[in-house]
Amino acid sequence: MLLSFTLASLLLIGGLSYYLLIYPRQKIKKIINQPFPTQWQQYLQRNVSFYKQVPDSIKQRLHQLILLFVAQKKFYGCAGLTITDEIKVTIAAQACLLVVGRPDNWYDKLQSILVYPGSFQLHGENTDDIHQVSPEIRLGESWQNGRIILSWHDVKFGGLYPDDGHNVTFHEFAHQLDTADGYADGLPQLAINQSYSVWTQVFAEEFHRLRAAAQNGNNSVMDYYGATNPAEFFAVATETFFEKPHAMAHEQPELFEQLIGFYKLDPREWQH
Repeated sequence: MLLSFTLASLLLIGGLSYYLLIYPRQKIKKIINQPFPTQWQQYLQRNVSFYKQVPDSIKQRLHQLILLFVAQKKFYGCAGLTITDEIKVTIAAQACLLVVGRPDNWYDKLQSILVYPGSFQLHGENTDDIHQVSPEIRLGESWQNGRIILSWHDVKFGGLYPDDGHNVTFHEFAHQLDTADGYADGLPQLAINQSYSVWTQVFAEEFHRLRAAAQNGNNSVMDYYGATNPAEFFAVATETFFEKPHAMAHEQPELFEQLIGFYKLDPREWQH
């Protein structure tokens, strides 16, 4: 059952006040109570397909989180890209959808988002990513030192095509949720009523099933890249959960239920 807007706002303020100690309660309240700019809504209407589909109750909470995200996080343009409100808001909306059901699950360790115009090359790094085009060219990166790197071209592509199972923003911000406890292991900080033992069992079984599918060339609702390791499995599972919820619920019902419990959302409600 959806919370009323007033109650949801109080929970949002309370939860985020606890996790964002550098933002006093009154400052958070002031930020999230600002009117959501009409121009920002136009950016989202144009760039983020799910924005037009989610219920108004979710949209209202999403507005609050976007306002806070843009106020709190630092954005840097790379390779000549000039950061605009459109870039900030488009990224923030997709990142905040992952936490709109659980304001306690905030990106408290994330400090900055570096944005390139398109795919980018990092020298001296040897990290894997689902969106890697070659060993050196990438579309997104998530680092445990409080940074995310994104390709603006692919952020927009992911926002405009919500049902192909690939969204670089969902993927990299899922990594941030996973590593909030300091470990990239596919085991994020679960909701209060979730069981770690059940989560571990379900995810281990589905991880090995996806690995077998990848090895044998069998069909799977999830991209084979999720079989790389448990951390990538969680990130790919998150993409699939939000972009292919009906297929995932049919093919991987137990995994889907664990993700509902974690995100406190069911994307089937707005994807028909």
